[in-house]
Amino acid sequence: MVYLLFYLTTLNLCDTLLTWFGLKYAFISELNPLMLTFNEISPLIFIITKVSLSILLLLFILFEKVPRSTLVKGLTVFASLAYTVVFCLHAFWLIQFV
Repeated sequence: MVYLLFYLTTLNLCDTLLTWFGLKYAFISELNPLMLTFNEISPLIFIITKVSLSILLLLFILFEKVPRSTLVKGLTVFASLAYTVVFCLHAFWLIQFV
């Protein structure tokens, strides 16, 4: 479970950079309404929010407060798979433009 949280953290940070780059140069669009709003207000708020979420995951690990329920494990696996697909799509689209 800890490895999945590290994986999500790393993926989130990488996706933050790819998404910011793609949005800045209008290569991609943000489909998450909340993150789109943050980016429209300020790209810095978008980045700070995404990085803060990664820090939160790391704090769960650091303070050994990783939930161990079956539900949380299932949600973490689902989030990892879904986020991997999103990350790969962003990367694929940006590679085509660059």
